[in-house]
Amino acid sequence: MRMMNGRELLIAGIDFREEYPIVCYQSARMKEPELLPLDFKGQQGKAACFLKILSALKRFGKKEDIRTVIVLPDLEEESIRQFEQEACEAGFVREQLQVISEAESLVHFVMHQSNDIWQHRVCLLEFGVDEVRAQMLEVSRRTTPMLVQTAEPEYWYVGNMLDGGRDEQLAQMAETCFKGKPVSAVFLTGTDFDAREYKKSREVICAHRRVFLAEQVYARGACMVAGIQGAKPTYLFLNEQTLLYNMGIRCRRGSQEQAHMLVSAGENWYDVQEWREMILLGEPVLEFVFQPMMGGKELRFGMQLTDLPVRPERTTRLLIEIHFSGPRQCEVKVSDLGFGELYPASDLYWLESFSLEEEEEYDGTGDDLPGQTCKDAAADGADGTWTL
Repeated sequence: MRMMNGRELLIAGIDFREEYPIVCYQSARMKEPELLPLDFKGQQGKAACFLKILSALKRFGKKEDIRTVIVLPDLEEESIRQFEQEACEAGFVREQLQVISEAESLVHFVMHQSNDIWQHRVCLLEFGVDEVRAQMLEVSRRTTPMLVQTAEPEYWYVGNMLDGGRDEQLAQMAETCFKGKPVSAVFLTGTDFDAREYKKSREVICAHRRVFLAEQVYARGACMVAGIQGAKPTYLFLNEQTLLYNMGIRCRRGSQEQAHMLVSAGENWYDVQEWREMILLGEPVLEFVFQPMMGGKELRFGMQLTDLPVRPERTTRLLIEIHFSGPRQCEVKVSDLGFGELYPASDLYWLESFSLEEEEEYDGTGDDLPGQTCKDAAADGADGTWTL
């Protein structure tokens, strides 16, 4: 049973890759997501679709208990923000929403199956009128958590049934795709895979592997994402939207220098909206550290707070806000909050953009940044406070 603060969650997965969405939902008492049958014809715009979805969901639970994951084909920042805005206009709350790619949704759908399903590679075949879209997934068990990766989808032109040759074409394409590493399972969607029409391809696809007919794969996968929020991950999905660096800020705790974690690797870049209040204890220079999760050289970048008012030590509060404009582009805003009535805020702020693909990055060391020090404002007065 999925709970949050003692309340039962109602989760929804919305596959919005086409003009009209496909919606699945799952309450705390349901074992698996189920299709929410809705007719969107006649609805004008995405906001109207979201309004209809929200109205339907409220029949099964309270609005404040709903958690929604939306699957989009385009994860450009503008597209993401547009969908979020229209969902909020329909009555959803921003904190209730999460946006993921179709590949990520597929990963969660597969990884919630039994272990034998993803023992080797897994393939999803989506049947269209004259082509089949093939998406391959593979799990590496050598790491903790396990790493899951997807290959770029392939599009197989197989023709239609009326023209003939579709079965033979599909058999040939599948045989080529499945060569090399073994495939332990195949999921089929958009077809009943009738034995009379797909005799040869059935022999190839079903040979020595498990095959399933599956519908609403992406909406169901989105439900599974919503259901694991806050849980310790047993697997990590890496794709072009994934942050591959742990981001921290250089700090001192007692006499030791460390990197205080701000953003964890493995998150989708567009989900990161982090902030911290810190107290400056030294020079107006901050150093941000990016540690690659897959190994390699650590990146360091310095940020000079030019023209910051001179105040006694421990009397400057800073607000550090972090977001990403892409998987390799970090945006940082630092604002001067002053220190109460004694030292009012100056209304100054500083912006910096860090490219994680730069070859000549800032290489900060302790000697480069003399005495720059902050502590977490929330921990003021506590023993062993962080200093940056």
